Amino acid sequence: MIGVGPIVGSAVAMGAFLVPVVRHRAEQLAIDGARRQSVPELVDLFRLAVGAGLSVHQVVDVVEPHVPAVFTPTLTEVRRRVSLGQRLGDALDAFDDAGEPVRPLASVLRAAAFDGVALGPALERVAADARLQRRRWAEINARKLPVQLLFPLVACILPAFGLLAIVPLVVSSLGSLHW
Repeated sequence: MIGVGPIVGSAVAMGAFLVPVVRHRAEQLAIDGARRQSVPELVDLFRLAVGAGLSVHQVVDVVEPHVPAVFTPTLTEVRRRVSLGQRLGDALDAFDDAGEPVRPLASVLRAAAFDGVALGPALERVAADARLQRRRWAEINARKLPVQLLFPLVACILPAFGLLAIVPLVVSSLGSLHW
């Protein structure tokens, strides 16, 4: 019993250190998942604005109030950088913080801002790729579901089945046994 105190203290200290780390990681994964799911809508908003005849410089200002909430800080930062005098193509570096799913959109907007590349057809390709990627992520998550449901099945449903179906049979058959 002498070594229990340090072990418990170490476990509590480790837990106090790991809980914020795990919570932060879970929040980051949730944000990344929301970004992955929202990229096609973001690209469609840009496509809609370009289809309305707006230039690449006008598109960010028009799209920013309507973007999914997970991208609002990114576009707000782009607008802030442009208002401070930075070129739009350079201000789009704020998209790099949004992660991998947004990089194709950012590169298309940069190419349009720097080189004058036609934005409409490029956004069409990015939108198709974004929808395809979202579908792939959904399929990956669907394949993970049986493994994730295994613990609740084993821990909850199977014991309940045993209690409701098997235990009454065993109890009733014990009454008919003669010792």
